[in-house]
Amino acid sequence: MSDEPTKPARKAVPDAAQIEAGMVAQLAREVVETIGADAILVVWTKQRRRKTSVSMTSIGNALTVAGLMKWIADKVEEEEEDEDEAEDEAED
Repeated sequence: MSDEPTKPARKAVPDAAQIEAGMVAQLAREVVETIGADAILVVWTKQRRRKTSVSMTSIGNALTVAGLMKWIADKVEEEEEDEDEAEDEAED
């Protein structure tokens, strides 16, 4: 063995997306504690250099979160149908 000192191991540095996701997850945990929610789903978008990215974090039972996502999708679909019907009536 040599008498040379060993180099310390490099620590993994998280990227910006991991830091942001961690911050949002912490906020979601605080909401759960404050209002007693069973599940929280947070979705956000960011635009950089004309490119939009969508991120999501969730806290809670997986089945409850899945149900929450389905409920949101149904609501969005309902609103789009209502808008389409309103546009059709306006054209008549």
